[in-house]
Amino acid sequence: MKKIGLILTLVASTLIVSCNSKNENFKSPKETFSPTEANVILKGDAVLIDVRDAEEIAEQAYDVKKVTNIPLDSLESKLNTIPKDKQIIVACQKGGRSQKAFDILKKKGFINMANLQGGMEAWSEAGLPTKSKLNASVTTEKSCCSGSDTTKCKKDASGKCLPTSTEKSSSTISKNRLEIYAFHGTRQCETCKNMKANTKATLDKYFAAELKSGKIVYQVIDVDDEKNEKIAEKFQATGTALMINNVVNGKDNISDWSDFAFDKANDAAAFIPELKVKIQTALK
Repeated sequence: MKKIGLILTLVASTLIVSCNSKNENFKSPKETFSPTEANVILKGDAVLIDVRDAEEIAEQAYDVKKVTNIPLDSLESKLNTIPKDKQIIVACQKGGRSQKAFDILKKKGFINMANLQGGMEAWSEAGLPTKSKLNASVTTEKSCCSGSDTTKCKKDASGKCLPTSTEKSSSTISKNRLEIYAFHGTRQCETCKNMKANTKATLDKYFAAELKSGKIVYQVIDVDDEKNEKIAEKFQATGTALMINNVVNGKDNISDWSDFAFDKANDAAAFIPELKVKIQTALK
């Protein structure tokens, strides 16, 4: 019965959207939609506004009827492109940036928008449709050069298939590397400072070659700086933390080393050799 009630509610919401599609003062029936609810509504006249960057969308995009990309930092300059006579659903990767977009639109007088709860992560977990421009491009080039579509294949004079820019970009995206991030807030305690110092000392002493080659990437991130919002959201870092992302064939594998870091940060003699082993293990 609950399921039937949900379906009826969604159908009613869709009808409201349709009936008010020409109303400049259309008001969203809810401020937040779950992925399942949004999927139903987006099959009508509703518009999804994805506030992520183009690179994120190329990797995994919402596969819906009407979608517009307006990065969060460009939103206020493009308010005139956002319809007021249709249901708007703002979305991002996890829901944080889209909530900020919702708040901006609300301050600007919009009443027809709602936030997509959980963003792309929740949408994907619900098994809802997505598409990847990168994967689509790579598939096209590979099938072309295997002979399934010779009309789009670049060949030399002998008819041999030439490497394409898409294939080159794909290999770059899939490059294996170990990303190490030391997160901190504006206020830093002594433990936080020691964690960063000892992490850098470990890398400089034992992994200088990997740092130089790009096999290891080390960054210190201030989570309170707005420019670091996306990476802080990706790692769900809100303060001091030591996180790694072991990128294998272009896929993220995130691990949280914060417990170890806090336990040993103030003892360099214990911290450095243990971190060395953890990094060596991650690189295998």
